[in-house]
Amino acid sequence: MPIPKTLVVFHYHLLRGGVRSALERSLRCLGDSGWAAGRRLKILVGRDAGVRSFCEALQGRWKDVQVEVVSGLDYRDEPWPDESSFRQDVGALVSRILDLTEDETLYWVHNPTLGKNAAVTAAWRGVVEEAERKGLPCRFLFHVHDFPECGRMENLARLRRCWTTGGLTDPYPDPSLPAAYGVLNGADRARMERAGVPPDSIFFLPNLLEPSPPLRPSRDVRRSIADALAAYADREGYAFHRDRPWWLLPIRLIRRKNVLEAVVLAAAHDPPAQVLITLDANSDQERPYADAVKDWVRWHGYPVVIGFGLELVGSAFSLKDLMGACDAIVTTSLLEGFGFGFLEGPLLGRPLLGRNLPDVTSDFEQAGFPAGVLYESLEVFVAQGERRRLREAGRVFARRYRTLCPGLSEESEERFLAALEDLYGKETVDFGMLDLEGQKRVLETMKAGESFAERLKPCRLDDRARSALHALLGPEAHARRLAQAFGSLFDKPRPMGSLDEPSAPIPLGIRLADAFLDPRYQRPLLGGWE
Repeated sequence: MPIPKTLVVFHYHLLRGGVRSALERSLRCLGDSGWAAGRRLKILVGRDAGVRSFCEALQGRWKDVQVEVVSGLDYRDEPWPDESSFRQDVGALVSRILDLTEDETLYWVHNPTLGKNAAVTAAWRGVVEEAERKGLPCRFLFHVHDFPECGRMENLARLRRCWTTGGLTDPYPDPSLPAAYGVLNGADRARMERAGVPPDSIFFLPNLLEPSPPLRPSRDVRRSIADALAAYADREGYAFHRDRPWWLLPIRLIRRKNVLEAVVLAAAHDPPAQVLITLDANSDQERPYADAVKDWVRWHGYPVVIGFGLELVGSAFSLKDLMGACDAIVTTSLLEGFGFGFLEGPLLGRPLLGRNLPDVTSDFEQAGFPAGVLYESLEVFVAQGERRRLREAGRVFARRYRTLCPGLSEESEERFLAALEDLYGKETVDFGMLDLEGQKRVLETMKAGESFAERLKPCRLDDRARSALHALLGPEAHARRLAQAFGSLFDKPRPMGSLDEPSAPIPLGIRLADAFLDPRYQRPLLGGWE
């Protein structure tokens, strides 16, 4: 059998969403490329939901698939009563995970450091250390889609306060251990290198783009979709205007997606646009924001329909038919790992409107993606009192962030505070630097006829850019990157470092916290500014 002989893939769950979609596409791609031949696949998750449909999607591509559901690997918000009970649960998880080792085994671990369950984070670090101590024939690839230090204060607090009197100080394994990192974009790779991770332990592993020809819109299809959306909107209390331009946000309603910015743009557009948001929030952490947005757009009668995807997409119509029926795809996101939202619409021939995220799109620009037509800041008038309130909230946030990251320098906090003074020292502020209450006030006071037309330039792809993006991110390149990353972990000598002698005096988590203490990554809408 080839090496590695066994591939163990972990994620907390297989509910439909960004990580599941990326995983499903990657495993299908590995199967189609022939890499799966002669190898075992083990899926390790924390809940049953979604497992069957996920495995069905892999049929015919992987011959030997085993699923292990361990409830302790699911999301967990509540802290443990004490360190002893926490360590006991961690130890049990370490044993369960290592039981999956069979011959040369690669553990492909998705978002283990995110802070969705502190015991899972500690367990994966413990698994790496235990495997090194025992000399087990396994390697580990931590595929980081999102960082807890980046705009996720609740996640960071969940790690640092995972039992009543303390918590984890650093979720990342020592670089001397047989674990490497996969990242979704070049900015994250550079950030991890600057934080001290050896370059040969970081792999650029962007998500897969599956080839798809441009869509051909159909009036009959749009009419059918409109009927289904109208019935849903009427039942759920949303305003739906079928004759307005349709702006689609194929996303989940979570804070970092910054959806009220799309509502602002749609209201100011000539003619006003109908906003369509496919999925509602599905986590306790995001539901308060999602419920507040839904209640607010219903109360004010804004032309926004939210959450129809679970009921209608895949039954009444397909996502591709919906994209083809829409006049534009819109992105107003404040944080992304890979950024499907920038590519899916334009690759299908639909114009993209909205906010640019250079950390993400700089990887695409080399293939001709015209990121420059998107805006990076949407300036709106904000009253002095509101700006003063946000400055003070930012100061409180910075103090709390430093408390959660012991070892973070005072200079880092001062740099952040200086940036806040600059951002909130002017009459106009980026809409994405407001919290939810501030965003709602902007919408309520927006003057009739106010326009952002000069910011809304459609982003389109020509045939050359489309071809170059598929060459950069399509199946052949994706399978090659994964195979090279997996193989290289077994090709290079076992690390010689010592668990008792850390390779860097400052933990990796603190170095990353310093890199992310920046208003671009720590925005009021994302939490922690209360």
